[in-house]
Amino acid sequence: MNQLFAVDALDVADTTDDYYTPRWIFDAAGLMFDMDVAAPIDPDRRTCPSRRYLTPVEDGLSHPWQGLVWMNPPYSGPGRWVERFAVHGCGLALLPAARDTRWLGVLLGCADALTLVSLHFHKPDGSIASARYLHILAACGPVAVEALSRVATADKYVRGAYHVRPG
Repeated sequence: MNQLFAVDALDVADTTDDYYTPRWIFDAAGLMFDMDVAAPIDPDRRTCPSRRYLTPVEDGLSHPWQGLVWMNPPYSGPGRWVERFAVHGCGLALLPAARDTRWLGVLLGCADALTLVSLHFHKPDGSIASARYLHILAACGPVAVEALSRVATADKYVRGAYHVRPG
């Protein structure tokens, strides 16, 4: 992508969408992703093990997605991200379970497996959000389904509960 000028982490202000997935999710999943399609600009804030990161500078919605993706999109507008995830069909997606969920039908239609996870998000300053929120973790593809089952097992609140689409 050609840019008019260089942009780095210091040039981008934190927003209310800047909350980072706790590392235990990735430790439990046990995967190396091919792409994190909605990654933080600052490499120090990335918790997802991935070969490539699409940040707001690259705009994950306008770049091609390849391989196994991790998607924890901006919660202020996840609908377009969910549509893109459904078309891609390979990876894990983390989304809020209790906000505007007009996109939920698309997610339910594409996911091979779903679980609810209870977690605290990490804020840009390194602190942990005070409230524990319920989230949907969705998997597309057999590798992602196996990883989702490991995450569900590791979540002390979910205790292994997840749903797999009947074959």
